[in-house]
Amino acid sequence: MQRLMSPFGARIPRPATSGLAPRPESLKGLRLGLLNNGKRNADLLLEQVLTELTAELEPAAVIRRRKPGAGVPGPQNLLDELSAECDAVIVGVGD
Repeated sequence: MQRLMSPFGARIPRPATSGLAPRPESLKGLRLGLLNNGKRNADLLLEQVLTELTAELEPAAVIRRRKPGAGVPGPQNLLDELSAECDAVIVGVGD
């Protein structure tokens, strides 16, 4: 059993676990989200991935969003928006 310990001497509660999100049979024709993690070259990476996938996936729409930074979670309103507007989301990490 693993235990996460705080460097300050207090135990940190374990984060809640969750399962994987349901996967669609195919991504063809779906609404695709591109989430830039805020690093310098993430947008370049995401656009290249989109270029490579577009012919095969023929997305119905592409929704581009950006997190405030790689070291912080996406704000809940951003995650809710992506969840409502996208069928699948690709997150880009670039340096």
